[in-house]
Amino acid sequence: MTGHFSDPDYQRMDFIGKLVIFAALGACLLGSVLGMPVTIRATAEPAPAECVSDNSVPNRSTLTCPPGTGAGQHAFIRCRDIGGVEHVRIGATLGTEGGVSEADCASGESGPI
Repeated sequence: MTGHFSDPDYQRMDFIGKLVIFAALGACLLGSVLGMPVTIRATAEPAPAECVSDNSVPNRSTLTCPPGTGAGQHAFIRCRDIGGVEHVRIGATLGTEGGVSEADCASGESGPI
């Protein structure tokens, strides 16, 4: 066989490429077997003291802020679907006029978790 396939440099690069792919697949498999997390948890800063958070209604979170407080804040709720996957639902962002922000779990989800 002649051509670049018989070139030792080409064969070495072909081997290294296969080795990199094998290592990447192995890391993914090992991660899934060991149950390593593949998602990032959503976090939020606490709402101002003047705002009231209410989780008394199933599958809903409500954030109520008086005028002048809560600008940039929003309600959020962590829900779990029937497959066990967690989701974060976010309500409307409040402005300087305050107001109410509601976040609801989607159909088939339950929360807060």
